[in-house]
Amino acid sequence: MKKLPIIAAALLVLVLVGAFVYRIGQSKERNAVAKAASEKEVITSVRTATVSTKDMPQVVQITGNIKANNDIQVLPKSPGRVTNVYVDVGSIVKAGQVLATVEAVDMALRVKQAQAQLQQAQAGLEQAKVQKQTAQRGIERARALLEKGAMTQADFEGADAGAQLAAVGILGAEASVALADANLALVQKAFEDTRITTPVAGVVTRKNINIGTMAQPATAAFSVQDQSSLKMEGAVPATYVPKLALGMAVEILVDELPGRSFVGKVSRLAPTLDAETRRGAIEIALEPAEGLLPNMFGRAQISFGSSANVLVVPGTAVLSVAGQPAVYLIEKSGDATIAKMVRPKVGAKHFDEVIIEDGLSSGDVVVVSGNAGLKDGAKVSLSGI
Repeated sequence: MKKLPIIAAALLVLVLVGAFVYRIGQSKERNAVAKAASEKEVITSVRTATVSTKDMPQVVQITGNIKANNDIQVLPKSPGRVTNVYVDVGSIVKAGQVLATVEAVDMALRVKQAQAQLQQAQAGLEQAKVQKQTAQRGIERARALLEKGAMTQADFEGADAGAQLAAVGILGAEASVALADANLALVQKAFEDTRITTPVAGVVTRKNINIGTMAQPATAAFSVQDQSSLKMEGAVPATYVPKLALGMAVEILVDELPGRSFVGKVSRLAPTLDAETRRGAIEIALEPAEGLLPNMFGRAQISFGSSANVLVVPGTAVLSVAGQPAVYLIEKSGDATIAKMVRPKVGAKHFDEVIIEDGLSSGDVVVVSGNAGLKDGAKVSLSGI
């Protein structure tokens, strides 16, 4: 009976040792599977294109937003509560048209008051004119009496002084009329300022006020765009500025309108370069077209010559790696196909193609899709050439 506990203990030790050995085996098996998985070759599927030669125009490309010829913010000239709004977003308006009005009761009363003051001053002027005429006739009679000896010199001088005072009264009355007239003009201007008007013709693109809201001179009430002509603004690298001139034809593609192109012309060139970017500002004028709207993104191209038999690759073949252009070239390594990274010297971009000045040869096969994240020397499979 004493041997039973010893046997049980031995069996327990054997079970524990077996479990431990099993776990070690399982761990080694998992490690082996993981190692095999990590060492398994990754082959990336890529699309390719062949480097070719062609005649290419010498161009400079500019990007920027399409803008309206005039895009203004209409500011109220007088603060006050809005009493009327006559337009909405999309309304076509003329220059000088009233878009809304603010409360103007006080201003209307002040206009009437200023008009009455002007009438009063004008009446005073007429009275002064009558007094002057009366004084003039009096001095003529006094002079006749003085010559006949029927009036003393002192009485004549008194009549003459009265005539001079009447003339001065005319000057004072005229000044009162001028003052009242200027005051009326100021009040009328203030009354006109209660009307919110647009200085340009165009279309209302934004409305920021409604009846009952407060209009403030510092806050735009409306936005109005003059879309009778459009423009695109951008910047040109310094090396291209001397090659451009006013009136040069421009071809413009708009991202939001694929498959279409628009024709414009250089309408403005800055006479200097930006001190930081070393670029010159440029403005391109273009005519309105169906579907073409302000704030669309445009890519303009200006041609100023041509180059014959230059190497070109699709734009998607050229990546930026560590801040420098890079292209993955397809090569054979034994039975494997690999992508070798090369650093070509690239030239101008012509829409979807890039000129290669050095580093590639005609007939080379380069990766155009699947190259994002690709490593130098990575094995690849080709899905199309």
